[in-house]
Amino acid sequence: MKNISVLAAKHLGVIACPANATLFDAARMMDEEDISSIVMVDDDGYLSGILTRTDILRAALERPDDWQNCSCPTWMTKEVVTVSATASLEEAARLLQQKHIHRVVVTENDGTDEAPLAVLSARDIIYHLVHRR
Repeated sequence: MKNISVLAAKHLGVIACPANATLFDAARMMDEEDISSIVMVDDDGYLSGILTRTDILRAALERPDDWQNCSCPTWMTKEVVTVSATASLEEAARLLQQKHIHRVVVTENDGTDEAPLAVLSARDIIYHLVHRR
């Protein structure tokens, strides 16, 4: 696990949603893609946050009459935990454990902004441990 990069354990590609979308739009994308979180990007495709199923549930409970029309930035996590594309699988696993989170966004940094390349979850790491010994 130490010498395997995060990209060796995860295919490139990320399901992303414009940060100015409504929660309903994001929830529909998550449902259609069968994913538990969605990367939020700005107009230039750079990382601006992450929205999870739990965020949507929280909004639906707090705003039952109009959660669908709420804007994603109000509910998404803006301080996203990321790893570089060159990070090892072990580094990512340690980060998940230390931060008590379920996923990190793999990014490429152009000096000022981060472009999302993939989402690596604890599930992906477990799959790697079981199937690629």
